[in-house]
Amino acid sequence: MIIDRGGVLPRFAVLVAVAATVGVSIVGVVAGRGAPAGAGDPGPVASAESDAVWQRELVLADLERWIQARPGIGTSGFLKTTTEPQAGSVVVDWHGPADQVQRQILDEARRRDIPLTVRLRKYTPADIERASARIEAIGAGTGLFENFKPEAFGDFGSEFDGITLQGEHIRPPAEGVPAADAALAQALSAAVGVAVTIVHGQIQLL
Repeated sequence: MIIDRGGVLPRFAVLVAVAATVGVSIVGVVAGRGAPAGAGDPGPVASAESDAVWQRELVLADLERWIQARPGIGTSGFLKTTTEPQAGSVVVDWHGPADQVQRQILDEARRRDIPLTVRLRKYTPADIERASARIEAIGAGTGLFENFKPEAFGDFGSEFDGITLQGEHIRPPAEGVPAADAALAQALSAAVGVAVTIVHGQIQLL
């Protein structure tokens, strides 16, 4: 779940983040494909590298489809997959203990000779959605946001396990920005039941 209050996230960046959140890859945006008219020839080496990345993305997308079609996937700890076509690998986000479905996924990845990492996450999508709704209900300049203006927040598919909150302090905090950020993150985490981290400036997704 991603909420953008001020239009600060580029439209494509939001699309990527949403895709990551629901476990869907965006396939087809590859260097050398769909280049604007008049763009220079990338040359045979660049073209070969682009084709290799494209082929790896197809291979990884096929494994994603296989994973999502597994019987029992919906009741397992599976959350989403993230493909890394440059490396030719896959990261599977997982909540809870390993089960038969996870073992099947690992076995299938080994059979296809695809490096696969299981990344354990503390929270389910439902946890993130409930916490995001609670954060959204707090108005800028009120309550925990008495001196903070939130601009966007959600699970952006980053390494952080929880909610990333982007925004700015309304007035320079007397204790300094790092201390104010830490205090706000701690208070929000306690209030919404999910870990929160504070960032400033535009969130980099790509």
